[in-house]
Amino acid sequence: MSRLDLLIFGATGYTGKYVVEELARKSQLQQNIKWGIAGRSISKLKQVLDEITKITGINLNSIETIAADINNVESLTKMCQKTDVLINCVGPYRLYGYPVIQACLNAKANYVDISGEPQFLETVQLRYNDEAEKQGVAIVGSCGFDSIIADMGVETIHISYIESFLSLKFGRTGYAVNFGTWESAVHGLSHAHELKPLRKELFPQKVPYSKYKKERSTIFSTTFDGIKDKVWCLPFPGSDKSVVHRTQYFNHTKRNKNPIRYQPYFELSSFFSLIKLIIVSILFKILTSCQFGIQLLLKFPNLFSFGVITHEGPTREQCEEASFKTRFVTYGWKQSLNEVHTTKPDIESVHEFTGPDPGYIGTSKMVLACALTLHEEKDQLPLKGGVFTPGAAFSSTKLMQRLENDNIILRRNKTASEQSS
Repeated sequence: MSRLDLLIFGATGYTGKYVVEELARKSQLQQNIKWGIAGRSISKLKQVLDEITKITGINLNSIETIAADINNVESLTKMCQKTDVLINCVGPYRLYGYPVIQACLNAKANYVDISGEPQFLETVQLRYNDEAEKQGVAIVGSCGFDSIIADMGVETIHISYIESFLSLKFGRTGYAVNFGTWESAVHGLSHAHELKPLRKELFPQKVPYSKYKKERSTIFSTTFDGIKDKVWCLPFPGSDKSVVHRTQYFNHTKRNKNPIRYQPYFELSSFFSLIKLIIVSILFKILTSCQFGIQLLLKFPNLFSFGVITHEGPTREQCEEASFKTRFVTYGWKQSLNEVHTTKPDIESVHEFTGPDPGYIGTSKMVLACALTLHEEKDQLPLKGGVFTPGAAFSSTKLMQRLENDNIILRRNKTASEQSS
């Protein structure tokens, strides 16, 4: 029996449903895609297909449904034996991700996920890379908004020092974030102390980044061309920086490339929003330091997030009205050297990555673009198998073109006129 091309595991979850919907639409345009969905309950999987049919008008009666339980290794392996690429939408990944990856290795199925959890992603590389390389299986994590935009943006622009500034735009009804994202963040921060010894083992070589680094306060205001008012910026707390570092480490140690220094920031348009975020961040850090605090955060997410986190997630209208823009401000040198530059950069430019709602609509498009790229262009990966970041895996593929076809577009080489205060 031939394998499916793509299989979505966790199709009944909040994000999983958006991935199913996007793949249903995509399969109408690319009708040779063979795909299916998997989860604990066949009846619930069929309900999802019925829901997506009502939304899209696409008949999904022929789509295969596969029962698989995260607590049953045998069922996971049988699931993975039925597909070329598994799309794992079941999180938090630190709790549920490892047995799925092991099942993919057992079944020699390739794997992508939408994890934004640095500890999980780095542990996977340390624990499974050798086996994946031996089996010829590609394991590619962080293929959603965390951290496709950052990693592929840096890899495509490829200038010595890059800062990124993420801004989010919402419609008149605002926005909400599904509880699963909050749960992953709570568990991630509560185990953040485990990252240092992990990284010491994962990165035995020192990466010779450029010595130049733009000095900024932790919180600062700035302006850009085309924006009248200042925006407030602070370091982006997600997985972007760690994923990009892993790509740069791979490029330096495996491809003999000069590494790119990268720092991501998050933009806020108002001082009031900044204060709210600071309060949430402080509470979050304090409460994740003890078990009682963790229980409070998980029990009352809406309270501790000022109403942003809900178990229902954003409405469809909120998702359809949302969008993102990530500005990449780059600093480079006119003269190319084989060694690391020691002087101040003499070239500055701005590039922009834009797209739809990053949390769910955008993420579903991104992970499917990665899954299809892995299915159709695996021979373009740098190695036959292994644990990769998106930038390491897909730099020689047509992934950027796929993203552009989905209206996730990188516009390059705008003249920079960015001032900080």
